[in-house]
Amino acid sequence: MNDQRGFTLVEMLVALSLFAAIAAMGVGLLRSSIDTQDAVQERLKGMSGMNRARAVMANDLAQAVQRPTRGPAGEAVPAFVGTATGFAFVHAGAAALDGSRRPAVERVGYALVGSEWRRATQPMLDGTALGDGDRLLDAVAAARVRYRDEAGNWGESWTSEPGDRLPRAVELRISRAGRAPLTMLFLTAPTLLPPPAIAGAAP
Repeated sequence: MNDQRGFTLVEMLVALSLFAAIAAMGVGLLRSSIDTQDAVQERLKGMSGMNRARAVMANDLAQAVQRPTRGPAGEAVPAFVGTATGFAFVHAGAAALDGSRRPAVERVGYALVGSEWRRATQPMLDGTALGDGDRLLDAVAAARVRYRDEAGNWGESWTSEPGDRLPRAVELRISRAGRAPLTMLFLTAPTLLPPPAIAGAAP
């Protein structure tokens, strides 16, 4: 006669305990994988925002021009003005996204506003002021800007007077919450030099 005896209660409890332990390990592993994926996605999102901000600033500064403007009250505004926390200047290469007629130059400003690094524009160069701007980076704890002159010296402020001169380079150091500080260096458009004098040419 065949033995038809099944599992005992103890065997069932042991099997259920093993199954519960394996299931708990599987849930923990899945949770860890999801947390890691979320952290990677957040890091990639932050890097994407930083790269986008870097590209926008590099493009603007590379097309900086020596063009002073007039403020809302008619006051003279130098072509490039910089402080330790932001800067504003005129650059070429502007285009109207809506197809309207407008100058090919505009005044832009970069500054730390609260915890945001923002870019403001002033399409009409004279008689207007910079707008509120758009956010390029958020969660910014601090921003420090330096400017390099033609002699290679660095300073935390810049005015393009006299002669509406431009800084040779701009350095921006950004500190963001939960991330290591990042230093970015940008070159400005080369200053146009007067043509060399030709010997024997009429003055």
